[in-house]
Amino acid sequence: MMQTIDMIIREVHAGLWFLVVGYYFFLFIFLLFFRWRNTRNPFQFAMAMFFLLLAVGRCFYFVGDFYADPQSLASGLTPFLGTSPFWLMAGSFIQWIALATLSATAGFMIFGKRWAEIGFAIPAVIIAIILGFVTLDTTTRGLLSGGAGAIYALFIPLLFWYLAWQSGGKLRRSNLLLGLGFFVLFAGRVIHSIRYPMAEVLFSNSVAIPGVIAPGLIVIGLILIATGNEWGQTG
Repeated sequence: MMQTIDMIIREVHAGLWFLVVGYYFFLFIFLLFFRWRNTRNPFQFAMAMFFLLLAVGRCFYFVGDFYADPQSLASGLTPFLGTSPFWLMAGSFIQWIALATLSATAGFMIFGKRWAEIGFAIPAVIIAIILGFVTLDTTTRGLLSGGAGAIYALFIPLLFWYLAWQSGGKLRRSNLLLGLGFFVLFAGRVIHSIRYPMAEVLFSNSVAIPGVIAPGLIVIGLILIATGNEWGQTG
């Protein structure tokens, strides 16, 4: 009975990640063709590239999580593509480059200086290179990705909340909502990074439950981000 429930949760898990990828592509198209094309705002372009890279990176993650990682399967089962770290490494590299792009543009928009753009991007680029090209064990990779992700879960929202403090009216509410959206989105990413130790400690080694929580939070975060962006345009 528990195995059947776990399999159902796993299917929901996979479906939620499909929804996440679809939402990423939707926000990319919306921001690039319906926002940046009209405003030529470099931050809108950076946001569009951010979501495009997240979508591509998540596709690699999806293959790695469900078809090349034995830890995501029930004991005794063999992944369809065998045990291959390539997919997770490629996904990590692309998604951290996405974070570098967003961080660099946010730094430049706030401080208006090239040093801020470069300085904000460098940490994410270094992490992208380590996760993308250095072979790490699962625990080390999870700690690095989850720990750095937790820092960005505070760093990026704080940038938007700082902009909210500097602005007013609907633009303030927009930035507040964007900050909250990114906070929830990164919280989901952190949970995904630490899903194995989290499953071991809290869910009797069932990866499916934190696997559902992570994309669920990301979807909520994306809805908040889309709403906040729309408020900013109508303000």
